[in-house]
Amino acid sequence: MSFNVGENVGPYRVIEQLGQGGMATVYKAYHAALDRYVALKVLHPAFGEDPNFAARFQREARLVAKLDHPNIVPIYDYSEHEKRTFLVMKFIEGETLKARMARGPLASDELAKIIEAVGSALAYAHKMGILHRDIKPSNVLLVPDGSIYLADFGLARIASAGESTLSGDMIMGTPQYISPEQAMGKKDLDEGTDIYSFGVMLYEMVVGQVPFNADTPFSIIHDHIYTSLPIPHTINPGVPEPVERVLLKALSKERADRYASVTEMADAFKQAWLSAGVPMKGTTITMPPQVAPVSAKPAPAAEMVAPAEPKAKKKRPRWMVIAGAILLFLCCLFAFFAVRRGGLFPGPAQAATRTAAAQTAPTRMPAPLGPKKTPILLPPSGSIGLIDDFEGAPLARTAGWEGYFQDNTDTKITCAVNSDSAHAGAKSLLFQFDVVADSWAT
Repeated sequence: MSFNVGENVGPYRVIEQLGQGGMATVYKAYHAALDRYVALKVLHPAFGEDPNFAARFQREARLVAKLDHPNIVPIYDYSEHEKRTFLVMKFIEGETLKARMARGPLASDELAKIIEAVGSALAYAHKMGILHRDIKPSNVLLVPDGSIYLADFGLARIASAGESTLSGDMIMGTPQYISPEQAMGKKDLDEGTDIYSFGVMLYEMVVGQVPFNADTPFSIIHDHIYTSLPIPHTINPGVPEPVERVLLKALSKERADRYASVTEMADAFKQAWLSAGVPMKGTTITMPPQVAPVSAKPAPAAEMVAPAEPKAKKKRPRWMVIAGAILLFLCCLFAFFAVRRGGLFPGPAQAATRTAAAQTAPTRMPAPLGPKKTPILLPPSGSIGLIDDFEGAPLARTAGWEGYFQDNTDTKITCAVNSDSAHAGAKSLLFQFDVVADSWAT
């Protein structure tokens, strides 16, 4: 049962629904005692199937609530209402990085601030022993006053603490940004999974697109696990070689080949970006004066040479004129005899003969075009499913959708249309994809 607008949930009065994903639904609420708005993150009712989830939820919520950083959305409270557990968080009014990139390329100062803010938030959380597990542009909130927040910190950890149908044998994360080890359902994750997801976000900001995208979530996670990373400069020739090296290292399939920490990766990226000395295509970056390419200086006035005056045209010798006339006569004579013999412009009979010959000649049909289907090798798991957001280009006939999760069968995937922002105020619409029938239904 979902919360209703106008309903009182403890001390909070529900104002409106802001968005819905596979793991939770977000509401804007008013806390009268403190005279402020808050965001209620209500977990999916399926988590209530686990009788031990409430205790685990409280333990994990306390741990995440201890995070105190200027770039992390703070958690004020957690509770339960009609068997629905929820978190109470600071209400952030702004736009997501995803929505910002949809409006146009990032400016130099925007890119620098985002890398600094997200990198700092992750480094702090990792030091506290907490992973985010779902780094993506829609979880980065940009406030008009210039503040930048990383949202949904630890939500995947809280959701995975139970043994419900949504948490057991489930992949927590977003396919376009998920790390290979997280996509394979490994439990012993470290900061490397956040480094990879952060690297995908940097790849998207620099190259202009995510490295892997497809029509289905399973195709995308298959590529993260098995397919080689598309080389950035082959997609965007404007990506400098130093920046490309950082992206390749951050997005290595093996954890040991990536950077040891987020701080190391962020510093390497910023250094590569500055040392490149040229703006990256897909952004409006203005390089600092000390690293900007130096244009060639104009030559001093004393060294400039005045252009020489044009020389008078010489008259051609008479013998060249005569030779040219003879050559023109011979060309005309050759053309006359060629036309008479039908060598240049064939008559109707010759044209018909050539047409008939062309029609009787075997015709080679071009090979049919179409997307090459890649066999999907799913990670080794019993009944694997996906929850949370599916980002990227909308599929046909879906009118744009983000949230999804798989139900208990292997033949249907349930999806939900969300707002681009977790704090933007759009309603949701459920879709269901029938794998057998290859069709969508609302």
